Amino acid sequence: MIKAIIVEDELPARKKLKKYIESYKESITIVEEFETVEEVLDFFETPTDIDLIFSDIELRDDNAFEAYKKVNIKTPIIFITAYNQFWMEAFETSGIEYLLKPYSFERFEKAVDKYLNLKNSMTIGSNENVLQKLDAYLTNQTIQTPKTYQEFIAVKSSQYTYFLKIDEVVYFQADYGIVVAYDVHNKKHILNQSSLKMLEELINPTVFFKINRSELLNRNYIEKISRYTKNIIAINLKNNETVLKTSQNKTAEFTKWLGM
Repeated sequence: MIKAIIVEDELPARKKLKKYIESYKESITIVEEFETVEEVLDFFETPTDIDLIFSDIELRDDNAFEAYKKVNIKTPIIFITAYNQFWMEAFETSGIEYLLKPYSFERFEKAVDKYLNLKNSMTIGSNENVLQKLDAYLTNQTIQTPKTYQEFIAVKSSQYTYFLKIDEVVYFQADYGIVVAYDVHNKKHILNQSSLKMLEELINPTVFFKINRSELLNRNYIEKISRYTKNIIAINLKNNETVLKTSQNKTAEFTKWLGM
């Protein structure tokens, strides 16, 4: 039996996670559920015998890393979040997996399987425990884990949060601190990020290119390009009347990125 806690401040996300936990092949007992960093800190003030933590990162009162760093936690953590930018920090703590919302049961199952495989593959001596060995594994894992890119981006409104598939974003546009995504249906989505730089950390640079100071373009939706001026390229988009233009200082880099 695996004894676990859930750290998640959104009720629908907790319900989904508990449904997956109930469906898992091994017995997982949820000892406690927390919604804030303060609650997590209070829980770890005294010694615990928790085996595993399922944790979101952005909580109601703060970032969950603040709690895990303060208590120097060694319990393995499966992070479950809508944001890809924290993956390196996750593996610098006791993170063994990083699930991006929305995630499937199969992806959840592989994450817990990984914990069990790590635990079962380690011979535990009289003066050693599995958490120490997991910590040694994670130190090495941090160095070897390759960069991954986000498949969905969370879009929050005043009433709910929905997930926009990044593959379906034709281009991102920034204007006076507001970042907007235009999808394949030419629908406009106002994002929580305040700059394109924040987005560039989340998305695959082989797919998206910053063609000027305010626009990031998905190469999969380029219909044709043409010379607009000597140093500027005009870009016609598929199924879209919008014509984007490179800035003069980006044109050469853009054509090289396209393999021209």
